[in-house]
Amino acid sequence: MLKSSFLLGLVGLVSLPTLAAGIEGGPYIGAGLGVYQDSDTDGGADLDAESMGYNLYGGYQFNRIVGIELGYTDYADYELSGQKMLSPTSLSVAANVGYTFDNSIRPFVLAGLSYVDLNSSNGAFDGDDSGAGFHFGVGVEYTPVENLTLRLISQADAVNVELFDGNGTRLQSRDVAFSTVTLGASYNF
Repeated sequence: MLKSSFLLGLVGLVSLPTLAAGIEGGPYIGAGLGVYQDSDTDGGADLDAESMGYNLYGGYQFNRIVGIELGYTDYADYELSGQKMLSPTSLSVAANVGYTFDNSIRPFVLAGLSYVDLNSSNGAFDGDDSGAGFHFGVGVEYTPVENLTLRLISQADAVNVELFDGNGTRLQSRDVAFSTVTLGASYNF
């Protein structure tokens, strides 16, 4: 009797994570449109976004709380005095941590690493205008019907870039960040 109770308890403990992973979990893929929120050029000129950006994302939600997400974000074109200076993009991998309530609303945060390319033009940055960065965001999701999730998120990428003169001498290092507010939709498999 004791042996069968122990075996039943062990099977229950092993099955619990599998059961929990099936609760509102699984793969998803989505897209969204974003509007300029802010740019920080670390003491550089103030830039204005002149178009909308977009975001493509996909990932796997392990359970109601934790997931992993890959994303591509185009932050739109940034101008200074009517001249295009930057078109930043990022490729990111981030943890997606939040909680799905029974009413299908899920507040969440993203935190992870990214590869940011500033795509500078008109001499905005001399030297390498890309590098490893930090990707983060805060948002809320809502699943009105099965397999469809709507998302509103404020997300950003921050990266450090090196500035060089024409001779290749390092002048300074700057931290730049770009953020957007994005409205998106995803399909949950």
